Amino acid sequence: MNVYLLSIFSLRILHDEINKIVGDATNVIRMNLDEASISDVINECGYGSLLDEQKYVIVNNFKFIKENATLNEYLKQPNPQTTLILIADNIDKRSSIYKMISTKGHLIVIDVIKDLSNRINNYAKNQKISIDYLAINKLLDHNLNNYDLVLNEIDKIALVTDKINTEVVEKYSYRLVSEDNFEFCDAIIKKDYAQIDKYLQDFIDLKLELSPFLALLAGQYRIIYAVKCMDGTNESIAKKLGVHPFRVKLAREKSLMYTKDEVQKKLLDLCELDYQLKTSNIDKYILFKIFLLNL
Repeated sequence: MNVYLLSIFSLRILHDEINKIVGDATNVIRMNLDEASISDVINECGYGSLLDEQKYVIVNNFKFIKENATLNEYLKQPNPQTTLILIADNIDKRSSIYKMISTKGHLIVIDVIKDLSNRINNYAKNQKISIDYLAINKLLDHNLNNYDLVLNEIDKIALVTDKINTEVVEKYSYRLVSEDNFEFCDAIIKKDYAQIDKYLQDFIDLKLELSPFLALLAGQYRIIYAVKCMDGTNESIAKKLGVHPFRVKLAREKSLMYTKDEVQKKLLDLCELDYQLKTSNIDKYILFKIFLLNL
């Protein structure tokens, strides 16, 4: 059965695995289940190619939900001229779709890399970049052990030098969000000014990058806004948003502090701050302080 189910924690590795499947094929259709329905996917898979060539249908954001159960019928008799590639963030091993693909199709699940350092070192070697293990460890620390982000940092630093050590990492690599940043974000939403002052000073002293933090903060406000706009239990809202129910529970508690219009204004203020950071010559931390003063 020409059906693949992929769940891979790294976008880079996911891209490599898809390339292994697709190869040099040109008849490749990409679909996103946030925009299309499972019926659209099944219909696309049913269409044959005019040139009698193999067609590849790549489906992002596949979820094991009731609405997608109709795929079972297609899997019983799939089109041999179509290779269907389903990409899921999470796997439900109880699902009949999972069971059918794992026995008759192809299942590729990579949720962790056992030896990140060696894999990163091999990537650097392939790019003809010299990097020592202390530098790799520091990059992992700066990027919360995120494989994709570390490789992005290596690619960025390689534009300056092909010899990466800890001094080079300190000079050219930004430290991304940490557990403290989640607490800082929480303090901002709760308007806890004592905690805001504490975390702000640490944020500036460590010269942390603002863009990832603002994305984190905006994400929190978006969930709060969604909770204020939607009815239902934490579980039903979480399912619609594609997040864990505990995040919805926390957002619901915080939403009591805001009206819908106030949350919307916060999101617009963050958009304005992001624009100012990218276009203004004013120090980024001063711009951030102005935002915080207007909470």
